[in-house]
Amino acid sequence: MLGVSGVSVNSRDGLSPDDIGARVSVRYRLPTGATDVIGDLDSLDADELAIRRSDGSLVVIHRDDVVAARLVGPSPMSARELEGVSGRAVPVTDESWLGKWWLRAGAGLGARGNSVRPLGDPGVAFDDALAAAAAWYGERELMPAVRAIAASRADDELGRRGWIAGGQRSLQTATVASMRRRLIGVQAEAEVELAREPSAAWLDRYRDGTVPQAAASVLAAAPEVAFATIEADGGGAAIAIGRATVEKPWVGFAAIEVEPASRRRGYSRAVMAALVSWAADRGATRAYLEVTADNEPAVALYASLGFAEHYRYAYRTPPG
Repeated sequence: MLGVSGVSVNSRDGLSPDDIGARVSVRYRLPTGATDVIGDLDSLDADELAIRRSDGSLVVIHRDDVVAARLVGPSPMSARELEGVSGRAVPVTDESWLGKWWLRAGAGLGARGNSVRPLGDPGVAFDDALAAAAAWYGERELMPAVRAIAASRADDELGRRGWIAGGQRSLQTATVASMRRRLIGVQAEAEVELAREPSAAWLDRYRDGTVPQAAASVLAAAPEVAFATIEADGGGAAIAIGRATVEKPWVGFAAIEVEPASRRRGYSRAVMAALVSWAADRGATRAYLEVTADNEPAVALYASLGFAEHYRYAYRTPPG
């Protein structure tokens, strides 16, 4: 049985090249008996597979020694880690730390750039942490907001205190390998152009051109970033756009937008194909994006590319 790129798929372990980058659990034989390892599938060929553990070490296993293997769901710890990665994808001009609470402001992109990200223990009592965050945002004439992972401790504590949750958003993940296989042969009616900074046409399409210049500068400030644009014939206007940022092993996709009159013509998939190829060339093996949880057309598009929900979050603000 052959998988992607003609690599043999071992019927015993059931893993395929699509799973590279995914979190797996593998039981395999040693001379002293069977043992287990959990981590990210780093590589795989007909003879061996390699798993990257959370401490960074690499475990190489001969596939004939595999007893059983399965994909495992991401842990709550990985959700907090990914919150850090997605935050760094949109750098802010003003930030501070309260223990492991990340206070962010000044991005000019609404709550995403002006909210607390609880990435762990704030180091003080919860109410004291809220008071400190409220004071920090008050000094900047901003309403305090907390980006809370659904059902996390922070989310539960805020709910008990009456903090109001906005609409839920879904953070979804996929492997780069599975995306590339699903996007083989994707073509659009126009060429996708990639650039290090957003063009005027890109900015005019993004959120209908409502984003201030300060926010546009923030979007280009990530260390590894690419802006994709499909321009109309004759140039001057963007039919479709997208943005990708790489922080290995992750690539984050955002701003996938198509003008209403040009939807359902393959432009979104063409933008994603160009960006995922760019990310793979820079060593990314796992992908994430954020989408409004009830946006059914977008959720369906991303599911067709191999994405599945990792967790949900909402921005919570004080009562009243």
